[in-house]
Amino acid sequence: MRKIIILYSTAGMGHKKAALALLDVFKRHKNVQVEAIDVLEYAAPFYRFLYTDFYVFLMTRAKLLWGAGYWFSNQPLVDFLTKKIRSFLDYRGLSGLEEALVKKAPDAVVATHFFLTSIADILKKRDKVRAKLFALVTDYGPHSFWLSDSTDRYFVGADSTLLEFTKRGIPEDKIDVTGISTTEEFRTNFDEDRLREEYGADKERKTIFLMTGGFGVGPMEHMLLALNKCRADIQVIAVCGHNKAVYKDIEILRKKLNYPVILFAFTDKVAELMSISDIMITKAGGISVTEALDMRLPMILFGSIPGQEDWNERMLISSGSAKRARKIKDIPVIADEMLLSPGVYGSFKSAVQKVRRPDAAERIVEIVLGEVSNSG
Repeated sequence: MRKIIILYSTAGMGHKKAALALLDVFKRHKNVQVEAIDVLEYAAPFYRFLYTDFYVFLMTRAKLLWGAGYWFSNQPLVDFLTKKIRSFLDYRGLSGLEEALVKKAPDAVVATHFFLTSIADILKKRDKVRAKLFALVTDYGPHSFWLSDSTDRYFVGADSTLLEFTKRGIPEDKIDVTGISTTEEFRTNFDEDRLREEYGADKERKTIFLMTGGFGVGPMEHMLLALNKCRADIQVIAVCGHNKAVYKDIEILRKKLNYPVILFAFTDKVAELMSISDIMITKAGGISVTEALDMRLPMILFGSIPGQEDWNERMLISSGSAKRARKIKDIPVIADEMLLSPGVYGSFKSAVQKVRRPDAAERIVEIVLGEVSNSG
């Protein structure tokens, strides 16, 4: 019986969603015992605050401050000077994690958050955790916090991510370009006609899916008003996440719009909604854009968070699967460019098809189990 531990963090739901996708696939294998653990369960109260409440504050109210901190901490010299002290602080801040891993004695630990790579050197030197250490990077570029010589293998989303890792000194033979894992529903072929009828979507209109993250941040009302200028015959599916105030505002705003809006608060039917959409307007969160790619959905990117989402934007734009709107007024222009020309739309769809890797979870699990088996 092989024991696998998947470590994630609830600092941003993407880490957890990627972990749960792996969990589902591991469970399909016989003779495998697998468990997913939130590392923040083992965090000291101050660490838990930093990676929950303070993280949400930065993502919603202080994006520029986050971006500046991300850029500064990602400089090679800064990383070199601070790496050991940061690793020690993370190790102490997650005081119960090593003990839990020793007790559970897994054959492999797969992490979807950089906490594991941060403390990997210490774990290897103390030699109490004998497991192979794997890291799945949940964005399309490597921050310094992910870099660790003691991580046995990395799983990354695209060839461009591999290139960035090798530039930062990680050997290419330790990196597998698998894609980023998404859950089963984003690899499902839905009955689109049935879903359009169920959700009240007009089959004759082009459908724009508007989602700005689980917290519902971003100027959704302004974007909806801007879409009044679309020449294409559109309808919009808008998902507000947990932001009840935005949901109420959009309910009132509907009367000012010259197209239908199908409005949702938080929903677990995102894959279904993507399946009946033609394009998606979103910020470039690592998991949300990967889900869109798996659903073959071209994107308009707006309001991305400086830092990790810059990597994601660059990958999507360079691959031809998305365009960035620098200002809200650019959104309807880009939407018309995509929706009114079958040739242009077809090129975006072809680019999405080339970059999507919907079998990422299966490939990662296969590699992990192969490595564990080969190690005896």
